[in-house]
Amino acid sequence: AHSDTIHFNSMPGGFMAGVWVALEDIDEDNGALVYYPGSHKLPEYSMQDLGLGIGYEYYKDYEQCIQKLIADHNLQAEYGTIRKGEALIWHANLLHGGAPRKDPSKSRHSQVTHYFFEGCRFYTPMLSSEGDIHYRDPIWIPQSADQVPRVLNKLSPSLIRRVLGKLGFN
Repeated sequence: AHSDTIHFNSMPGGFMAGVWVALEDIDEDNGALVYYPGSHKLPEYSMQDLGLGIGYEYYKDYEQCIQKLIADHNLQAEYGTIRKGEALIWHANLLHGGAPRKDPSKSRHSQVTHYFFEGCRFYTPMLSSEGDIHYRDPIWIPQSADQVPRVLNKLSPSLIRRVLGKLGFN
């Protein structure tokens, strides 16, 4: 389990939300989203708060610290078993993760997006320390039809239609 606030966060805090959209039915067999209700009320923990070094090489240690927090606060897991097209929206500090797939032949196709609200700066806490913030520039969603996101500039409309068709979104 993890909080999204360790991977990316906002200044000021609280300007981000996560969204998970099921592209197929999600159940216990293909590994539902596991989350811990009420965990968003815990403090946001940095790597330094947990006594860890900065960087992705310490991520497994981070997850072990989070498991201890879950046990110490007696948080109970719930599972996001949802249907294709449904979405879960969560607070950036909610502890969550993917449950193991019980049936390895099944997939768990989904689209996960993190939204940053206007008026904040975007940074990577796992690569930041006090006084040395690792800021990033997100790709903003266009606000008018004549603006095309940089990522989509390189994709042809026919390719986008084909991919959406294969996913069942005709």
